[in-house]
Amino acid sequence: MIHNQDEHAPGNRSGPGQCHRTGRAEANREGTSMLNSKGVKLAALFGMAAATIGTSALASPGSGISSQILATGDLNESVNYNHDRIKLQTKDPADVRVQRLDFGPNSYTGWHHHPGVVIVTVASGLITTVDQNCQRKTYGPTSPNGSVFVEGHDTPMEARSALGGTVYATYVAPNASPPVFRIEDAVQSCSRP
Repeated sequence: MIHNQDEHAPGNRSGPGQCHRTGRAEANREGTSMLNSKGVKLAALFGMAAATIGTSALASPGSGISSQILATGDLNESVNYNHDRIKLQTKDPADVRVQRLDFGPNSYTGWHHHPGVVIVTVASGLITTVDQNCQRKTYGPTSPNGSVFVEGHDTPMEARSALGGTVYATYVAPNASPPVFRIEDAVQSCSRP
């Protein structure tokens, strides 16, 4: 299955927070409806509007990054590999995506986190990750930290590049429809150079 959703594209703020409610209006003891369907629809409309406004306020858009989705697929069975001192385990089906991201000079991803795990290979340039505590670590082919970093947490982070660079990211995320590979977070107080 191929998906063309680009989670790093400007304006795309998709996340896993889709809410679906079902049910009927309940009746009180006198048999009258406590909530008529018009009121429920109106409340739902206001709730969706508030959620949209809240998500927009939390969103931290990136700048200067272009991306290309190379492949997206479904891992429909759980896996448990422990070979040559490397372990990979999923307990349920997962969504997998491989994506190229090109960072321009003075670019950044915006504050976000990823469901599941992301393995990022820096093919060129230097990419600096910044965590919610403003701790920075730089990766790239010439970095003493290596050219690969892994993300797998629910805390906000941002990736930045002063001079530009290219990364390849492999996402392994919990199965969702549509797949969710990035969750927006509120802007953190860490300054950008």
